[in-house]
Amino acid sequence: AVVSTQSTGEVFTPGHQFPFSKMLTFYRKENLVLEASYSTPVPHTQTVIGRFEVGPIKPAEDGGSTKVKVKVKIDISGILIVESAHTVTKIQVPVEEEKKEEKKEEKKENKKEEKM
Repeated sequence: AVVSTQSTGEVFTPGHQFPFSKMLTFYRKENLVLEASYSTPVPHTQTVIGRFEVGPIKPAEDGGSTKVKVKVKIDISGILIVESAHTVTKIQVPVEEEKKEEKKEEKKENKKEEKM
């Protein structure tokens, strides 16, 4: 099955073993639309397997793209499932100067003790 957003990529090749899961990573500022279709000719009039929308997705705090992780699966019956989706956000926590200095002092003391 080919999973496509703005570009195309083959996620599960023909004859791929199942059940099987894969984690896909995308970077988006708005909702993600996944369209799955057969990558090889099939004896059907419709080659699209499904269309899945993941959202709402908001831009990152700095205005950049948000990291989106989507888990897709072919179940035991060979059916494609979007099992889960979530966004990943980095949070920067300020470190106080005092804690840094305390850690440096502890390291110095530990080194002195090891030398003895």
